[in-house]
Amino acid sequence: MTTSIHLSHEALFYGDDDELVAGVLPFVRAGLAQDQAVAAAVTMDNMTLLRGALGGDAAAVSFIDRDEWYQRPATTIAGWQRILAEANKRGHREVRLIGEVGFGTVDRHPTWTRYESALNSVFADAPASILCPYDTRALPAAVLADARRTHPVVSDPNRRDSDAYVAADRLLREVRESVPTAVGEPVLVMPVGASASPARRAVLGLLTGHDWADQHRLDDLRLVVSEIVCNSILHGGGHRELRVWISDQVVVCEVSDDGPGLPDPLIGYRPPVRTLTGGRGLWLARQLCDALSVETADGQTRVRFAVRLNSAGRP
Repeated sequence: MTTSIHLSHEALFYGDDDELVAGVLPFVRAGLAQDQAVAAAVTMDNMTLLRGALGGDAAAVSFIDRDEWYQRPATTIAGWQRILAEANKRGHREVRLIGEVGFGTVDRHPTWTRYESALNSVFADAPASILCPYDTRALPAAVLADARRTHPVVSDPNRRDSDAYVAADRLLREVRESVPTAVGEPVLVMPVGASASPARRAVLGLLTGHDWADQHRLDDLRLVVSEIVCNSILHGGGHRELRVWISDQVVVCEVSDDGPGLPDPLIGYRPPVRTLTGGRGLWLARQLCDALSVETADGQTRVRFAVRLNSAGRP
């Protein structure tokens, strides 16, 4: 979208229904008055509340079930990009987005805090205003504090610049992704050579005979193993190794090497540009994995990812 308008990203803290409505309705109606596209990914309860408060204007808003929308950060980012592109095709110059992030269990909080921070860079030049409601009754204090670090603007209820805001390239280095849990000893440890094929065959061979419910997730696992191992071959260094754990319906893999790690913490969040090389593998992996972390310490880089194989279907 060719425009000089840039991203606005705001956290709205609310403690009851009235505060949510008071914060969201002016945001929506201002956008509709300026012929902007409006989409809202919120809880089902808040969807009902906002539709009732908007009255006839609700028909002009695209509502999305928050629990389906916030599955994986890279998938959500790709979804927002589709909404921006579709709005542009319909002739809207700007878009207003309401994103009530589903932070999930405690181990997922860093994942979605990092996502909120990454938005500031990924959509920096997008003609979009994003309003992120935070329910102070339900979310823990640490998540609420991090919201002030990931949003340049906050409303609680007065709208102002956040004095705690931290730029994405710094915050993503400070807030580490939760490492997927691996139970017991690995069932496979093997060196990685010049090709990803042996690693891919070894992982899939381990799963032969398991009654996994979803063939699509097996295909996802095959692709992720290939992409992560190829990344290590191309960008890592020294000794490369693959480890695999299997527990219930979850497969956890770890690829380690002696390379320097990611040169840019936003790799995997920012969709790869076709004219540039690099970034595609981790971008795909982040969309397909149920959890993924990249850690560099003591001269070694480890990429650990988990894929749940009894999923009802692809996200």
